[in-house]
Amino acid sequence: MRFINCSILQLVLVLQLQTLVVLSQNIINGSVPVGESLTASQKFSSSWLSSSGDFAFGFRKIQPNDGFSLSIWFDKIPDKTIVWHAQAVKTTTGLVPDGSKVTLTANGGLILTGPRGQQLWSSSLPRVRSPVSRGLITDAGNFCLLGEVTDYSDELLWSSFANPTDTLLPTQSIEIRENLSSRRTETSFKKGRFRLRLGDDGDLQLLTLNSETLAETDVYFAYYSSNTNDPRSPGYRLVFSESGYVYVIMRDNTTRFILNKKDPVSSREFYHRVVLHFDGVLAQYYHPKSQVNNNNNNGWSLAWSEPENICGKRFGQSLDANELGNLACGFNNICVLGDNQRPKCECPERFVLVDPSDGYGDCKPDFEMQNCGPENNNKTEESDANLYEFITLERTNWPSGDYKRYSNYDEGSCKSACLKDCFCAAVVLGRDRLCWKKKFPLSYGFRDPNGDSVTFIKVRKKRLPSSRKFGLRS
Repeated sequence: MRFINCSILQLVLVLQLQTLVVLSQNIINGSVPVGESLTASQKFSSSWLSSSGDFAFGFRKIQPNDGFSLSIWFDKIPDKTIVWHAQAVKTTTGLVPDGSKVTLTANGGLILTGPRGQQLWSSSLPRVRSPVSRGLITDAGNFCLLGEVTDYSDELLWSSFANPTDTLLPTQSIEIRENLSSRRTETSFKKGRFRLRLGDDGDLQLLTLNSETLAETDVYFAYYSSNTNDPRSPGYRLVFSESGYVYVIMRDNTTRFILNKKDPVSSREFYHRVVLHFDGVLAQYYHPKSQVNNNNNNGWSLAWSEPENICGKRFGQSLDANELGNLACGFNNICVLGDNQRPKCECPERFVLVDPSDGYGDCKPDFEMQNCGPENNNKTEESDANLYEFITLERTNWPSGDYKRYSNYDEGSCKSACLKDCFCAAVVLGRDRLCWKKKFPLSYGFRDPNGDSVTFIKVRKKRLPSSRKFGLRS
């Protein structure tokens, strides 16, 4: 009986291996026949490879969410960096569970379904005459859906390059009114609040949206602009060239606005990508194709980024741009620029994250904030001093939210002005002896290693003095 069971098990394993071999043989030079499918699996998830093997299309396991992203990625490098993912997936994080399936169909193109067969996403083909005849993942990382026109020619019906997410690859471009969209977080593949958009006027801009609505028309402000909006010859296309240059082409076809700060490294020896990170930083990276390049450092290296310091607030002519929203970090959160030009966010002492899973979100106080209700009418500065104290933040500034300014103040007088003001949440004092009163929530906070500002945040004392110290009787 044991011998029979072992024989059956061996037969099943052989059949499974044969099935996998058949599946791989069906994908020739990156061409995918209609009817092919891939299934997300915790144990084994197959993929469709480009002819060079540089890129793969399939399901990627995303940690720590325990879900899968339908994606395209660099397949020959250790971290399998994702360069495209299905957006508008009908799940809370944009990820799908184990057992989900993507199928290449003749009438609908790519159809993503959940374990119970419910449709979660599709490639949304336009109404065309010819059905999909095959899929093709190119050596440039572009997944295409093709319709057969004749025996010798195909019609392009849909492509991942024409439907970009947060990344551009060499030979990819963006036209007027098209954009890149950041992720919501590093591991949430829903659209976030940052956009790289080529506007109607030809200006390439980095935009931040209302974080609640995330509507494409609900733009707060631009925090970067290429200024390629000259009416005589505006920009009309953003190009990522095969050689690694990123530039806006003007209407005269002779002028280019180049984003690269210096000449890119060889595209024959390095992979390139441009990504709009979830924190709003647009950056170009390069990665050695050979394991012996770059002094054995096989990770991605930064070529350039915009803005160079996303923590530093830039004031514009628009009042909205000066006061609305935030950039990388949420309200009451402090932005610190890392060595890789990426921001890190830190809640001040006595503040905690509103959402513990989102370190870049808003921070809330762990104390009862002062208000200006009737109970404050008879209070004195001395009584407030017994209730409140200050948290000191060196080299930290909050350049928005001012409502009063005092000249020639020292630390004591600056704190005193805030202590006796029930509206005051914090004060910022610089070497110029200017004292700025702030109101909650604090916004655009950043810590500059070379800064000269000190922030004093007013917080309620953890232990209140006894009633005797107030001169009161029980």
